[in-house]
Amino acid sequence: MKTRFFKYILPALSLALTVNLTSCVGDLDVSPIDPNIDVYFNQDANFAKIYAGLAITGNQGPAGQPDIADTDEGASGLMRMMFNINELSTDEAICAWTGDTDVFPLNYTRFTASNGVVLNMFNRLYIQIAQCNNFLIQTEGISDDKTALQRAEVRFIRALDYYYLVDLYGNVPFVDEVTGIGAYIPERITRTDLFNYIVKELKEIEPVMKAPRTNEYGRADQAAVWMLLSRLYLNAEVYTGTPNWTDAATYAKKVMDAGYVLEPKYEDMFKADNDKSTEMVMPICFDGVYARSWSGMFFVCSFITGDMDSEANFGTVEAWGGNRARVALVKKFAQDGNLANVKDERAMFWTENRTLEIEKPSEFTEGYSITKFKNVTKDGKIGSDPNKQFPDMDFPLFRLAEANLTFAEATLRAGGSKTDALKAVNDLRKRAKATEITESQLTLDFLLDEKAREFYFEAQRRVDLIRFNKYTSNYTWDWKGGSPEGVSVSNYLTLLPIPVAQLAANSNLIQNPGYNN
Repeated sequence: MKTRFFKYILPALSLALTVNLTSCVGDLDVSPIDPNIDVYFNQDANFAKIYAGLAITGNQGPAGQPDIADTDEGASGLMRMMFNINELSTDEAICAWTGDTDVFPLNYTRFTASNGVVLNMFNRLYIQIAQCNNFLIQTEGISDDKTALQRAEVRFIRALDYYYLVDLYGNVPFVDEVTGIGAYIPERITRTDLFNYIVKELKEIEPVMKAPRTNEYGRADQAAVWMLLSRLYLNAEVYTGTPNWTDAATYAKKVMDAGYVLEPKYEDMFKADNDKSTEMVMPICFDGVYARSWSGMFFVCSFITGDMDSEANFGTVEAWGGNRARVALVKKFAQDGNLANVKDERAMFWTENRTLEIEKPSEFTEGYSITKFKNVTKDGKIGSDPNKQFPDMDFPLFRLAEANLTFAEATLRAGGSKTDALKAVNDLRKRAKATEITESQLTLDFLLDEKAREFYFEAQRRVDLIRFNKYTSNYTWDWKGGSPEGVSVSNYLTLLPIPVAQLAANSNLIQNPGYNN
């Protein structure tokens, strides 16, 4: 058990799915969501439900029951869908599940307006926004300190949801606690205007949020606000056409100076007791007892297969297989693909009975497996689930290392002190026991590769490649049965399509360029 707040997650899941989602899941595919959807409102339970929403629901959308072992595999979470979108379509990950007709095409960066992942990511985010809006409506006028803090955190979660919509879909429907009262057709907001709205929201709530590392574990604080602002500003040129490297560096530095400390061993950042890590800025919480989630299982189980001794090495009896490393990721650590002499401790690959090259994505033994995420504590104990199925490992939504690399990149782009940027990078390399670099080696291309080495399989790669203008240019499928070397992916694929169901439901929406509905 992690904290008192964590105990509210499972009851909150039940409330979310029996009070809220059952009232709107049927409408979700065909009509905009009315944010005033709670019949019964319990302030603390609804508040916990909003955090719980980060961990539930998956590729097939909302399930009808809490996200525990006896529900279908569709009951997963935000980061599972983010992984599929932001990793499978890049040079890092490949999936073997040919039977999943929504996920498998993402290996080829084939997004369509009817794809289930595309649709349900959109739906998931608006369900969460609806819940946030409803909480703000229900608590309007309540002036005690607890409510003021809860309202600020709810606005943060809504800003996070809108950040994903800005990044993934661009121009989208906009609804808040003022515009969203009653059933209506939401107006379309431009990507730039929504970017500015998110920034304004985050700056308004910043002084109300708790200081870094003083809130209950699993809840957002000022450092989470700074991390999200730094992400927004780092990608401002993509979202608005105007770069803002200075503010990206400023907010990243605020996190770096906020008292967080890099986990001494990289591998411990992804273990069952990572809730104790001083590197964690904000997690998505999973737990083998109180927040048992298919999404939590995904980040442990989908990267391992039966021949890897899943219980002994990973603390789970489940071994789903399917997701492995592409050749390009392995070569970020060793150009020849041979990891035997690699000193970088971030190179966490299973090579036994595996081939580096991938001829058929459907073959689990082609491509190295990832050993990064484990349901085992630092001292070797298996997580709290007695059935050794659901993990205790929390997903690090924001961690200190991201602030380091954001600061380094933004500083370099803005023409700031290369000495300071170099230290931020070398702090990570020292932690990984990798060779430190010199100022002459610190280039933007190096930083893009370093981001891959530090954050592979953490659902960030697509965003980074787009920012570097390398997501669609000179793209290679890098497996023998794929497209020829050097084939470019069309630039329109940097944005996902607006789902056809939402276009049919909302006449204010316009399909993103390049997509045939």
